Amino acid sequence: MGIKNKIIKSENLAHEYARRDESGDVTGIVRALDGIDVQIEAGSFVAVLGANGSGKSTFAKHLNGLLFPTEGTLYIDGMDTADSENTLAVRQTAGMVFQNPDNQIIANIVEEDVGFGPENMGVPTDKILKRVEECLKETGMYSYRRHSPNHLSGGQKQRVAVAGVLAMRPKCIILDEATAMLDPAGRKNVLDTIVRLNKKEHITVILITHYMEEVTLADYVYVMKQGKVAYSGTPGEVFQNVGMLRECRLEAPQITQIAQGLQKAGIPLTQGVFTIEGLAKELLELAKKR
Repeated sequence: MGIKNKIIKSENLAHEYARRDESGDVTGIVRALDGIDVQIEAGSFVAVLGANGSGKSTFAKHLNGLLFPTEGTLYIDGMDTADSENTLAVRQTAGMVFQNPDNQIIANIVEEDVGFGPENMGVPTDKILKRVEECLKETGMYSYRRHSPNHLSGGQKQRVAVAGVLAMRPKCIILDEATAMLDPAGRKNVLDTIVRLNKKEHITVILITHYMEEVTLADYVYVMKQGKVAYSGTPGEVFQNVGMLRECRLEAPQITQIAQGLQKAGIPLTQGVFTIEGLAKELLELAKKR
């Protein structure tokens, strides 16, 4: 399948950076990405999973044109990210939501912050106002439109950051550990918003995370280890491979571990159970057969 049929396509993508000492002298070269081959369909929900130091955040920064390949190629909606003439268009196509929303929110009023991106893109004022209203409603933050971001919770700030990215009309949203600083309620609110945007607006979502429970929301998963893709597949396929996950310093979700324990005890559950709903459904079906 050709490049234009994929919103993201990488071929042998590599990234190196210099390790320096306190004096600024180079002490070595670190290969943060090492031959990444990834193809992502438009409108899909993909998780990139990995422990700290696996290279997943470096990969995320390539998707938004914040870093450029040392070797190999990366295409975003058919655009080669190594071509500097494509950088602005790449960043407009693939919007990034970072871990700390305070690094992304710059205005003193919520609606002004959401409108900042499209204003810099030269979008007419009437269209900016319409986009701001739509995006704040879509993220559940419209009632806070005239509030100061400083008075919002972490989860609310992150949803404002999502609204700000959405206002630029990207085809793809990248969340780089965007829920890592949130409490469980804030994490759920942000993820519910992202899932809704993916299903309703068909926006491609790339979720960079080390939270296993978040990965269950994805259509497809790439597991990274030491700058390489160690494994890929559906969430069910990934969580079934417990040995691989442990090699990557990861653990399967608790529900999957419970299901595997029940299987070992002789209860005939299907492979790849990873949600409470899925486990409950299977147990109910087994109970009906008895």
